[in-house]
Amino acid sequence: MNDKLKTVQDDLAFLRDLAEGGNERGGLGVAGGALYGSAGLLYGIQTLTYFLQEKGLMHLSPLGNLVMAWAPTVIFLILMTIVIIVDRKQPRRGVANRAVNAAFAGTGIANLALVLIFAAAAVRNHDFRYWLFHPAVVFVIQGAVWYVIFMLRKRAWMALVAIGWLASGVALGLLIDRADLYLLVSTLGLLAFMMVPGFYMMRQAMRPTA
Repeated sequence: MNDKLKTVQDDLAFLRDLAEGGNERGGLGVAGGALYGSAGLLYGIQTLTYFLQEKGLMHLSPLGNLVMAWAPTVIFLILMTIVIIVDRKQPRRGVANRAVNAAFAGTGIANLALVLIFAAAAVRNHDFRYWLFHPAVVFVIQGAVWYVIFMLRKRAWMALVAIGWLASGVALGLLIDRADLYLLVSTLGLLAFMMVPGFYMMRQAMRPTA
């Protein structure tokens, strides 16, 4: 009987913490928000550069293209390492915050698996278009994650971010044969739905609670 009572109390405490988490400002915290926003900025600059080249407005040397291809990922991995170290020193936050962090962590793991799937398909079939479906799927997954976050936090702007990711992902899937529009949608999606929300969450987390 005591075990059942303890289980019920634990369940109620979880639900209470989850409900109260809706009032918390932060989602990923300062470091996590900064990392998410930085990723949007880095990859947004990358796709914007490719878009400008596609339109003939910019030209990079082979070395420049190689640097542009790898620099965002290298910088992001360095920032991610710093965030992991800093985050370990931070006190554990509420259930809702942990749920948000877990959702993004799960998305990151799924993205790594998708890289292997689409890269293997592109190499096996000698068709780069297979790889172009990877960002489209990643965008859709991001939309699904943001929908979960919206359901946890009940913030209207989070619903808009979710819709933006989903719409951008569908658009990318339909624009595989239009490199210029594909890159333009990618750039706008990364900047509007990754960079902006990331830095916004960072700012919110930095504000003192009332």
